[in-house]
Amino acid sequence: MLTILLATLVICFAINVPIGFALAIAALFAMIFSGNLPLTLIPMRMVAGANSFPLLAIPFFMLAGAIMERGGVSRRIVELANTLVGHVQGGLAAVSIVGCTFFAAISGSTPATAAAIGNLTIPEMEKRGYERSYAAAVVAAAACLGVIIPPSITMVIFGVTANVSVGKLLIGGIVPGCFLSALLLFMNRYMSGKLGYPTEERHSWKERLKTLADASWGLMMPIIILGGIMSGVFTPTESSAIAVVYGLIVSFFVYRELTLKDLVPIFYKASLNSAMIMLLIAAANPFGWLMTVEQVPTIVSHSILSFSTNKYVIYFLMLVIYLILGTFMETAAIILLIVPVFAPIAEQVGIDLVQFGVITVMSLAIGMATPPVGISLFACCSIANVSMGEITKKILPFLIVMMLGLLFLAYVPVITTFLPNLLM
Repeated sequence: MLTILLATLVICFAINVPIGFALAIAALFAMIFSGNLPLTLIPMRMVAGANSFPLLAIPFFMLAGAIMERGGVSRRIVELANTLVGHVQGGLAAVSIVGCTFFAAISGSTPATAAAIGNLTIPEMEKRGYERSYAAAVVAAAACLGVIIPPSITMVIFGVTANVSVGKLLIGGIVPGCFLSALLLFMNRYMSGKLGYPTEERHSWKERLKTLADASWGLMMPIIILGGIMSGVFTPTESSAIAVVYGLIVSFFVYRELTLKDLVPIFYKASLNSAMIMLLIAAANPFGWLMTVEQVPTIVSHSILSFSTNKYVIYFLMLVIYLILGTFMETAAIILLIVPVFAPIAEQVGIDLVQFGVITVMSLAIGMATPPVGISLFACCSIANVSMGEITKKILPFLIVMMLGLLFLAYVPVITTFLPNLLM
């Protein structure tokens, strides 16, 4: 049965069947050829996989991000970033990185971050003399912070899959996300000096405070979410619904850039993206159940532990596998398929599961900016109208520095764990 399961999955991948349908088809064929499993198990397992209270956070965070993006928050964030870092070498590229960092704390999604910031900064960078491929590469790399800095939809999926506190995961992503942002800023400063990109006008503190006040309504959302979770006022799932209400109030009554007719495309976009993720989660459940029946997690665990019992070697091996899978698989699919196998191994060798979750999401986030199928690359290629080959050359230095940062954070776990342990 295992052979049929995996062979069908590979064939579906080869003919470009969407990952959610591929998982369900593979489970269906495996059950048919087993001869002793009722096919009614598939819908039963799919419903069981999607019937989880924490998963309600996914559509709500999707909707909150779409509302804030359409409601004028992204433009104000870019203006704030420009007053803060626009005066350094390669200032507009630095603005893109800082803008993505701020917007990541609102959207929880890499594609949304890339679209919201890239549409504003990439055309401006081209006007100021930046190569389009470099402008797209900077935004593609920085947009990966969208799934690391809370609120993060990917963190929610990991928490549900590995049975880890979603609240601790969200808080655990704050420091690593800011650390990666700083690394990207340093790399941009070096590359901009090397390529001779311009600086922007230095702004006064009065202008900075004015733009901060204007953007503060949007930036308050993650503070409200995390503050409520840490204080126990509401759960991470409830916080996602509060984020939607807050986003509507700010967009309608404070910024006044959202109208009733805008709600239709906003709800459509959020519903479509949420449905794609929920279908994937539902379809992965019968597939994962069959893998467990065939004792695949046990076999893989024994194989890895027989290779080495050293925690650091095992950790490095898992990170390499994540980075490789991230180049050609969707992030949620990797979590749903691989984390049930890796999480028990990590726990067995003494790795903190909160830290492991944050590092897992970080490594998969890097995969979003890695060719050939990085979703962040595709989004920025479309905005900048450049080829995948052009953007790949420019993004390599940023990928290298992000991978080095990933290794540092993996082997110095206190950087990730001290904040959730302190606050929760």
